[in-house]
Amino acid sequence: MNTKVALLKCKDYDSELVYNKIKEAISLIFGNNQVFKKGERILLKPNLLAPDPPEKATTTHPVIFESIARILLENDVKVYYGDSPAFHKLSKTAEITGIADVAKKLNLILADFETRKKVIYKNAVQNKVFEIAKGVLEVDGIISLPKLKTHGLTLMTGAIKNQFGCIPGKIKAGFHAKLDDLEEFSQMLVDLTMFLRPRLYIMDAIYAMEGNGPRRGHPVNLGVLLVSTDPVAIDAVASQIIGLNPEEVMPTIKGFQSGLGNIENITILGEDIYKVGKKFALPRYKGNYNLIPSPIRKIIKNYLFPRPIINYKKCIRCYECYKICPTNPKSIKINENKLPEYNYKTCIRCYCCQETCPEGAITIKLKFL
Repeated sequence: MNTKVALLKCKDYDSELVYNKIKEAISLIFGNNQVFKKGERILLKPNLLAPDPPEKATTTHPVIFESIARILLENDVKVYYGDSPAFHKLSKTAEITGIADVAKKLNLILADFETRKKVIYKNAVQNKVFEIAKGVLEVDGIISLPKLKTHGLTLMTGAIKNQFGCIPGKIKAGFHAKLDDLEEFSQMLVDLTMFLRPRLYIMDAIYAMEGNGPRRGHPVNLGVLLVSTDPVAIDAVASQIIGLNPEEVMPTIKGFQSGLGNIENITILGEDIYKVGKKFALPRYKGNYNLIPSPIRKIIKNYLFPRPIINYKKCIRCYECYKICPTNPKSIKINENKLPEYNYKTCIRCYCCQETCPEGAITIKLKFL
């Protein structure tokens, strides 16, 4: 069965341009079929990783958020929104990213992302138990609004990984400690997405991020929007746009293998993928780790896998890297000079430290021992 991915040019964040492009994309995907029902409760789930302004390209742009919210309100849908940032409070993150201003203007409802509820997903391949934000479970449907970025752990973050924010707060870091192998972690993301089943994915790639993503990379004006009902297909197309083979992105592989979506027989509606692509700089050497059996990967990880490195000239001693480290005991200590220092023997290469560093002081480098 063919899967549709709408790929439309959208040069900037002009509000009417984005609004019309999203409407066009939805029409390309669904035709004349009704997408939203009057009175439905729909949750908008943007990527709100950290409290960075929109021009940093860390988070879903507020114009994307506003445009789909307007479309929903025009269809008499009750619109909720929320996310669980990696480290900071949602209120602060939503304010700085511009999401809070849009929500206030349109009278959108902030969903409960503080309270968590245990759920059991019997059809999961690996993770059958999750603790999900209560607000996610109280709506009739989800629209996922991922931001296209490079990522230290998964190489690329997009539609599949965006649902990780439906798990409240610091619980997320615990998954890295329990699932310290990329294949296992990726399977968890797929199981979570299979349970939540967002109705639609609208990927913000007008300005994407390359390099030291997902927080301190460089914004790149790709000038496109991607829309689909299939998270595997949209991630596969997105990865090709930035110069990655979909099979190099573990969540995409696991999603396809688990039946979450397609990487084959994808119909791209709109632009030619090869005319909008740009090879992105990656946060780490991508290697061929996917080809190494999982038990062997775990043994050689500390010797051959890229490691996080601190640039002490940029370090401001905020210790967010220390606070977010999920291992017990922590793989980062504060040394006699009051600087964070790694214990690479216990570091699990989850790269949470690199992801949350507000100064971009942590990069990922390959170092053979």
